[in-house]
Amino acid sequence: LHRRVAGRNVPLTAFAAGAVDVISFATLGGVFASAMTGNFALLAYYVAQSDSVSAMGSIVALVGFAIGCALGVLQRRGRAQHQSLNVLLACEVGLLLFFALYSLWTPHTAHAPSDHLQIVLLAVAMGLQAVIGQTLSLTTIVFTTTLTKLVGTIADSIANGDVSGLKDVKIQSAIVVSYLFGALLSGALIVRKVDEVVLLPFIGVALAFAMHRLSRRKPA
Repeated sequence: LHRRVAGRNVPLTAFAAGAVDVISFATLGGVFASAMTGNFALLAYYVAQSDSVSAMGSIVALVGFAIGCALGVLQRRGRAQHQSLNVLLACEVGLLLFFALYSLWTPHTAHAPSDHLQIVLLAVAMGLQAVIGQTLSLTTIVFTTTLTKLVGTIADSIANGDVSGLKDVKIQSAIVVSYLFGALLSGALIVRKVDEVVLLPFIGVALAFAMHRLSRRKPA
């Protein structure tokens, strides 16, 4: 049952992650709040350039993500999977709503102190999302891993002549496409200077949370 539920919910969180990365990179000083591999690379690049302001943004994102992961693991302890996902998704929804409202009400100035608060909110939310993916044995934020699994599953299925493994390909493909769609839509709205773009991550995770809650009421 949890794989069928994940097939509906996980792409929505992947959509949110794509939106978060574009929003944070384009509006919060060139950092990734979700993709920590890219954020490590940017940190090294900023350090090499002696750009301490941008480097600090990357460090804030890394610390926030680690805090989110730690909180997510602690929240998961002693709870059944469905209950732990309820708590994690609810916390992520709250953080993303706070981020959106704060961003809409705070005048944006490049490298302002408010940037760091917004980065922290997004990064902690993405850390929680990483734990959600771990709970479901799926990832919505590390796409090198997802692409590796996707290609590997296809290659194994072809080599073994067994198409049953291709069921996972649908979920993995949906995750990648959803992330790209979230990133593309956010980029298009940012280019057009639509301030409400900051609501996209919240909308994605809120829908995932609502669908997860409804799944509990349906028979397996």
